[in-house]
Amino acid sequence: MDSLGEDGVVLFQDEASIQFSPSITRMWSLKGQQPEILTYGGRQRQHLIGAVEPLAGKVHVALSNTLKASHFQHFLEGLLARYMNSGKILLILDNARAHHSKELEPFLEANKEKFELLFLPPYSPDLNPMEWFWKFFRKQVTHNTFFDTFKKFQRALIKFIRSFKLSSIEIKTRCSFAKLIPSL
Repeated sequence: MDSLGEDGVVLFQDEASIQFSPSITRMWSLKGQQPEILTYGGRQRQHLIGAVEPLAGKVHVALSNTLKASHFQHFLEGLLARYMNSGKILLILDNARAHHSKELEPFLEANKEKFELLFLPPYSPDLNPMEWFWKFFRKQVTHNTFFDTFKKFQRALIKFIRSFKLSSIEIKTRCSFAKLIPSL
């Protein structure tokens, strides 16, 4: 992390797929009455690629058709544009297949002065604050909620994402990575 310099940025990255059908969780109801949530069923979903900047309290999320290397590269290009005036970007991420794709090698080589990738140990979602954001996202947007069209579902996702475009104290506190890294 010393190679980042004063104007470097630390981001935690992850992907998620949000089902169009509502996720049912605990809720209040009258005693003896089972709450009902409508659903269309099926497997339609929206893929998301995101990164959290815990120190600034910002989240960057892009909707995607798939979670393949080309879409991941497009997301990285967006990060480059967003952080054009900052120093090096330390991107901490999991070991998803798309992150190790040979298709990414030319892009990463061409941008090695701007990006440093740090892969988390396998099966360690508890070390990635972006995982907390996805959980929070689902709780706020899709749990116990019925959307009658996929378009309305997507609009609700986008509206929530936009609410965290600017710095948020909630993101700063809940996604703090200082507690994850003992040397900080």
